[in-house]
Amino acid sequence: MKCTIKDIAEALHISRNTVSKALSGSPGVSDTTRRMIQEKAREMNYQNSIMEYNSSASAATLGSILFLTRASANYSEFWTNVLKGIESVLRPHSYSLVLGIMNENDLKNLLFPSILGDPMIKGIILVEICDERVISALFRYNLPIVTVDMPRDYEQIMGKLDIITMENKINLKLLVTKLIEKGASRFSFAGDIYSSNVGRGFQERYDALCETLKSFKLKLDDKCSLLYDTDDKFMDFPYLIDKIKKMQSLPDVFICGNDWTGIQLMHALQFLGYRIPKDVSIVGFDNIPESGKVHPPLTTIDTPKEQLGIAAANCIIERIKNPGIPRVYSQYTTSLIIRESTV
Repeated sequence: MKCTIKDIAEALHISRNTVSKALSGSPGVSDTTRRMIQEKAREMNYQNSIMEYNSSASAATLGSILFLTRASANYSEFWTNVLKGIESVLRPHSYSLVLGIMNENDLKNLLFPSILGDPMIKGIILVEICDERVISALFRYNLPIVTVDMPRDYEQIMGKLDIITMENKINLKLLVTKLIEKGASRFSFAGDIYSSNVGRGFQERYDALCETLKSFKLKLDDKCSLLYDTDDKFMDFPYLIDKIKKMQSLPDVFICGNDWTGIQLMHALQFLGYRIPKDVSIVGFDNIPESGKVHPPLTTIDTPKEQLGIAAANCIIERIKNPGIPRVYSQYTTSLIIRESTV
């Protein structure tokens, strides 16, 4: 079946105009976005796409690093910022960057980008791919791997790859404590913590909430928590509306696994007439740009996205140079940003 610009735009959740500009070489599109669109065009066999991988490929002499991520709109603002940090390191070290995007079917069936078999690929940086089964399959390529975040049950892969992640608990515990001291007592968690691709970050955020509640002799409001709802469910607006309608009453606070989840939940609650934060407060995580633009702006915890990318790139370059050095487990601090979505 012939692939069109409209098909690519829908797959990436961006405008057709942006896709058209990227594929025609027109100005007005960032290098990161252009590369993402070109890779998706290849994946979907778009016949008229520009086939150069990136602007620095011709200058690269040492090889390429594969940036492998999920085809999911809710994470795009996170990983594109990580990507900026990676690019800032690789280019001066004479490595080019290749973007690989896997959809849910790819992940389920272990269908990796064909370029992974190219001898010019010298290493892999993973972002938002936390399925232990997928990561284990990547080990067969015998390439250095650095992951930003990690599987929820990561013990089996420790010592087999390098891990760059963020600290997930401290600021969330601080915020929950502040909200309890202001009078909040009913807390629910919104975010999938049970599917195969759940990262350790989501699990630790959930744990931080439960541990803080326990210290105040409070319990998580399970009846209003959305723990089994995957990304596609949070994207399904009627489904989310129906889930909220079935709640007998709302908690005082929804702690969300990330900003995207918090924003989706906020829109659904507002559609039903609830006022934020008067009727319910909402907290996100990651501080994606959209979190400061919604109304009301979302209280969140900032992760140093570009710095995570810089660290991942430096790590894989060092691993390529010195494959026998001890594996890295590096955790970056976060910062609390209180905005109008909480009381």
